[in-house]
Amino acid sequence: MKQRILILVIIIAGGISACNKFLDVKPKGKLIPSEVADFDHLLDNVNIAQWVFIDNNTGCNLGYLTDNIALSDGIGNINYKANNHPNIDRYWAYVFRQPYKNPATSDYFWDWGTYRSMAYFNNVIDGVRAIPSLSPENQQYAKTVVAQALVDRAWSYFITTLVYGPVYKPGSPNTTKTIPYVTSADIGAPLPDLSTQEQAFAQVSKDVLTALPDVPEVTNWPSRPNKNAAWALLAYYHLFTQKYDSVVYYADLAWTAASKGGTDKLIYDYNSFSWTDPTNLINSTIKAPDNFLSAANSRENLFYRNLDAGAGRSSSSYPSDEVIALYDQANDLRFKYFFLTAPGYKTTYNNVVYDDGNRIQYYRGSKSNMTAGFSYPELLLMRAEGYARTNKLSAAIADLNTLRRYRYKTGTPALAVGSQDEVIQQVLDERRRELPLGSFKRFLDLKRLCLETGKPWCKPKIQHKIGATTYEGTVDSKDFILTISNVVLKFNPQWNVPLDGRPF
Repeated sequence: MKQRILILVIIIAGGISACNKFLDVKPKGKLIPSEVADFDHLLDNVNIAQWVFIDNNTGCNLGYLTDNIALSDGIGNINYKANNHPNIDRYWAYVFRQPYKNPATSDYFWDWGTYRSMAYFNNVIDGVRAIPSLSPENQQYAKTVVAQALVDRAWSYFITTLVYGPVYKPGSPNTTKTIPYVTSADIGAPLPDLSTQEQAFAQVSKDVLTALPDVPEVTNWPSRPNKNAAWALLAYYHLFTQKYDSVVYYADLAWTAASKGGTDKLIYDYNSFSWTDPTNLINSTIKAPDNFLSAANSRENLFYRNLDAGAGRSSSSYPSDEVIALYDQANDLRFKYFFLTAPGYKTTYNNVVYDDGNRIQYYRGSKSNMTAGFSYPELLLMRAEGYARTNKLSAAIADLNTLRRYRYKTGTPALAVGSQDEVIQQVLDERRRELPLGSFKRFLDLKRLCLETGKPWCKPKIQHKIGATTYEGTVDSKDFILTISNVVLKFNPQWNVPLDGRPF
């Protein structure tokens, strides 16, 4: 039986029906779903949204591979290395020393993230489709539930094949095998082979397009995809296939539909923010126009997934100098509210004092809610990038200026149209400022942008420093690919992937 078990791919026992207040949903709690509503409740399980590329201490080592994060000598060599930090994989990622994770142990990203979620999605899809003789009133309900699960599954597999696979290269065969695209809830069924990246991309597209007619326009929580989220996923997908006309098409569908009630309902105007305690900014909360700035159902969250909210603070890392330099510190209100100067890492180790002094740190994750899924600002920026890539420069700048009105001090001059490369660079800079500091978003952007050799936004290599030592990683290489744990490989010899024997 062990030959048939993909470790933690299909976890369907009693825990599959458990939910908690994280999603503010109270399921019926039935052990064995038998009705459409029972399967519907499975899509509200906390595990679906909580653990996407998040380690056991809610961090993400993928962010440590990027140019967004920096480690000081104290944080790197003492907090992580000398103290044998429980998430030492973040440090190994930062210094590009493979393997980043212990290959002999379970992989949290795999077991608690992607494949734990697949247990829910596949059970919903198979379970609803297997219900006999649905009443007419339940037939459309069943279709909407299956459609949401298909979009959920497609999003998760899409980012997973990009994390565990090489740089996707449009126009190339992309025949590298990456992950198993499990689509069955039957633990007795033969396990699929590893999918090539091209196969995974094709299945992602098929899942979303199959679901699209039945995805509801409104869902009860942003962890569940609505039609705008499905369109956003297709726009994001085509950023990687470099079909930028399709990026515009799908992003425009989503943005146009979502913004019918006004942009103010989708984006917070930071000019309306203030501190609850101006004398203690580090511990102060932010007064916003509503009470949801720090909630998963923040007005800006289109599709919610949890992320590394602690990246950029001295307990784990700092924002890189390059990131800090991207901000107009006088006018960008994101810098005012989220980049705060506070005491950095300080400790004594072997009679040596390590004191980083006061450092600029990143507090956006603690003072507001961000998503590793899709936000409305990201949706607008995807459309802007599509416009810029298809040489519709005025439209791209218009989208940028729309977002900037909400992020910069009132009266800040609007951007003017420049050359195509200048506009693309402005869009990508704004995207980097807007998206999470940690998490996998910048990691995946670096992988797709590294193909554009000679462009200013292309970074073939990433350099990190700790003290006087410089470490370098190559984006289009194994440096930016996670490997499958030996724990999984041992039970799936049919994949013909050798065990990782490198010392950890």
